Amino acid sequence: PPRAMRRGRRKGQAKEKVVFGCDLVDHTTNTNQEIPQVLRSCTEFVEEHGIVDGIYRLSGISSNIQKLRNEFDSQKEPDLNKEVYLQDIHCVSSLCKAYFRELPNPLLTYQLYDKFADAIAVQLEEERLVKIKEVLEELPIPHYRTLEFLMRHLVRMASHAPQTNMHSRNLAIVWAPNLLRCASSKSKDIETTGFNGTAAFMEVRIQSIVVEFILMHVEQLFEEDPKTEPQNKRRKSLPISPSLQSDESFFRALPFNVPNSISPGDGPLPMRPYHAIIEVSENKRKGSLKGRKWKSIFNLGRSSNETKKKGKSNSKEKEKVNLRPAKSMDSLSSVPYVQD
Repeated sequence: PPRAMRRGRRKGQAKEKVVFGCDLVDHTTNTNQEIPQVLRSCTEFVEEHGIVDGIYRLSGISSNIQKLRNEFDSQKEPDLNKEVYLQDIHCVSSLCKAYFRELPNPLLTYQLYDKFADAIAVQLEEERLVKIKEVLEELPIPHYRTLEFLMRHLVRMASHAPQTNMHSRNLAIVWAPNLLRCASSKSKDIETTGFNGTAAFMEVRIQSIVVEFILMHVEQLFEEDPKTEPQNKRRKSLPISPSLQSDESFFRALPFNVPNSISPGDGPLPMRPYHAIIEVSENKRKGSLKGRKWKSIFNLGRSSNETKKKGKSNSKEKEKVNLRPAKSMDSLSSVPYVQD
């Protein structure tokens, strides 16, 4: 019936409009675009309005992120100059990261993870640069072009580090889990796959090193225009690996010593997904105990004047007061940042 046919067409059209979670090669082919519109729109907005502290590190309001997501998924180009988005700049940067995080095949692809790990393990920087460039040339053309566009954007953002506290290393840390992942980490049940805490830590380490290296060598790695390269030099797509990456090849690729076999409980505690340690300038750190005498810890929450007055009033009674011993001598030695 005509009504059923109309429903079928609407259903088919809805599938074509999906942006988030759609394969990058399929998406760029269906939209006839070299790079995703969501990336172009978000990066233009961030470069104009996002020179703020913690850009790409801080998250926006979830309701605003979802609203933006729905607009892009319906093939609409949202008006990012609306007041709601200008008041919540981080929702745009969060959406941009979410797009790459939800790609079925990451931007740097599951298939090339081992090769990136092997290349970054090379000791000499010049040789490492050659190896990384060779691996990048194996990326499908849409992945290559999108990666170059994103990396050049992040280089420009890194130049604003004095205002944002997001230099190249910090940007690499927060972006790496969204761009490069190994196939072993796809499973939600990490324990059943043998992907324990140490392996997760090493994956995070490899991710950040690879992305930071690419970010620091953008001009050398992307000096050629992929449009001018012969079509047979670059793959249009990558075959899906039939098996997951073995633990042996995973640890052999690392640039530092890791035991070949790991028993349960070895290594650091399991890390939360996308955990990152961000370097922040000294004048941004507040409430640090470093550099204080251990006695000052007991005065936390009091004003300095109150502490001084109380110290003067009690100075005359010090000789008369008998101090009670602590319950444990260990409690006195466990205070952080003790200084003589």
